[in-house]
Amino acid sequence: MRHVKIIGGLILGLFLITAGVFWFLRITDIKVEGGEIYSDQEIISSAMSDKYAYHTLYFLAKSKLGHISCLPFVQEIDVEWKSPSGIVLHVYDKTISGCVKYMGQYIYFDKDGVVLQSMTEPMDGVPVVTGIKFGKFTLNEAFEVKDDSLFETIMNLSRLIKHYKVQVDQVKFEGKNVTLYSGQVEVYLGQKDFYDDDMAALASVLKKTNKKGLAGTINMENFNSGDRIILKTTDTDSSGAVDNNTGSGDEAGSDPSSDDSSTGGSEAENDTASGDGTADATATDQPAEQ
Repeated sequence: MRHVKIIGGLILGLFLITAGVFWFLRITDIKVEGGEIYSDQEIISSAMSDKYAYHTLYFLAKSKLGHISCLPFVQEIDVEWKSPSGIVLHVYDKTISGCVKYMGQYIYFDKDGVVLQSMTEPMDGVPVVTGIKFGKFTLNEAFEVKDDSLFETIMNLSRLIKHYKVQVDQVKFEGKNVTLYSGQVEVYLGQKDFYDDDMAALASVLKKTNKKGLAGTINMENFNSGDRIILKTTDTDSSGAVDNNTGSGDEAGSDPSSDDSSTGGSEAENDTASGDGTADATATDQPAEQ
């Protein structure tokens, strides 16, 4: 009987110690590293949403089991323990490739076309895809496009836009013809099997046109690598060659001092471009140079 009391006392003592540690040892210092979509407070509120989340032993067990709550656009959160009361949450965002607008909602998808989340407002820096017809969609599953070839084009363009960091607000489909919108510039790409050369050239060009607030249209339906890009401005009804030489340090802008054109306008030079029929286009007062 005496041994039973001793064992019972030990068990009770261990229980009281564990309970004391659980209730009084708490997480008081939380830092967030990584992640660009959500604020630090949003990440903390999500990760520590459980009733007992701030208790060290509980959160330690939860993190080891991989049960940390993540927001829709967060792939994973790794927990680094600095001390029993201090942690660092390392956040890894999901890759958002674009979104489609459907019944007033913006449906976001990743590089594989998997639906991540629907929101009422568009996110900055994420291109909106318009002009396509698609079937049902389910969260965490790939959305269904009625034309599978369009799905491949969307994924390819999304990958290139992200890879080359092209500033694109909208990707519009008219049948299989593609038009991009960036700021006040409309870029017609047409229908192609590959858009790699187009995206590589547009990256620096659109950065300059947006920085200078230029407006107009660019036709790249017959564009080949090395060609100059022609911006047809909407305010003057004229054309200007846009320098897409990424090695140049020149800024986009007008050159009123140039008057060597036969029409009295100025020509935006591109020293690295190969000569073709579009290379001789002139602008009246607003050529765009990189």
